[in-house]
Amino acid sequence: MKILHYCQHVLGIGHFLRSMEIASAFCDHAVFFVEGGDPLPGFRAPDHVRRIALPPLRMDPQFRSLEAAGGDIREVQRRRTAILLDLFVAVRPDVLLIELFPFGRKRFQFELIPLLEKNAASPHRALVVCSLRDILVEKADPDVYEEKVLSLVNRYFDLILIHADPNCVRLDETFRRVRDIRPPVHYTGYVTRTLPGPPPERVPGRIVLSTGGGRVGIDLIEAVFLAFSRLSNPDIRLHVHEGPFMEPRDKEVLSARAAADPRISWHPFSHEFLKELAQAELSVSMAGYNTCMDILASGVKALVYPFPQNREQALRADRLEARGTLHVLRSLDPGIVAARICEALSARRPTAEPLQTDGAGETVRAIENFQTRA
Repeated sequence: MKILHYCQHVLGIGHFLRSMEIASAFCDHAVFFVEGGDPLPGFRAPDHVRRIALPPLRMDPQFRSLEAAGGDIREVQRRRTAILLDLFVAVRPDVLLIELFPFGRKRFQFELIPLLEKNAASPHRALVVCSLRDILVEKADPDVYEEKVLSLVNRYFDLILIHADPNCVRLDETFRRVRDIRPPVHYTGYVTRTLPGPPPERVPGRIVLSTGGGRVGIDLIEAVFLAFSRLSNPDIRLHVHEGPFMEPRDKEVLSARAAADPRISWHPFSHEFLKELAQAELSVSMAGYNTCMDILASGVKALVYPFPQNREQALRADRLEARGTLHVLRSLDPGIVAARICEALSARRPTAEPLQTDGAGETVRAIENFQTRA
């Protein structure tokens, strides 16, 4: 099969990394991976995945407006649409795999609706699949939102894949009208990464602090630094991993503060982050999808601070805490953070309830089976 895989990350890197993990699992097929956000420095895709970069667009950290790296935003939108439609004609894909839309990415319908219309009118119509994470963010007017989603998904899509374990969280918890979705809805399990080799030895006292893409989470880093200054234990070490999209000024200030404590080391973004967690005794992080899955896959003890702007990370963190996977930080008060770090370091490693975690492989099987039946 030829798969045209569309992914638009707008703030962090979670959507990109999850989508690329899925693309990597299509090792017996040709994947044309369309990415529309800021490129992740140093990332290398497998040989069967060809990356096509659209002129990047992103959201501001408050999710108020789109930002273009350069030039007029309408011109950028026109160029992106033209690239996408030309690519569809050149590739003639068997599958259009679209991440999140129409359940999210409303601001990108300027290019996705023309793509879907072109596919609908094509004599070589591709199977249209929505690739959807576990939890949707809340909307100001859910009735209007859900009606719009249904009008698009029932018109253009053939299959909905939800990258979650339904025993942990179900789509109908954040989208009430699941029964009105006409295409089949299939849970793949969570999309997790696996270590390339045997698990490394854990380093006692090593704490890994991370914030995903780095455009949010500065308050978490600052709180952990203040908490760390209250911990007198000379044998603990804090490894801080900067986000690839962290603002230069934040990086400069925070790395300088890290240098003031010999127990703290500042590290660049790691493409082997799962291995970093597998070596650590404790992870302190945000509660994004990919980070939570890396916590699950590595078995590291973890404290997570959910992004407070919407319900997504908090709901995920609460469900995983209930299953014994991690613990939730509900305050950034330095005294509370210091106490929670001490508790976590002295606690036994958790025995978590198992989850379905072969989301990438199941995505491939679901699409192959659907194509066979079509």
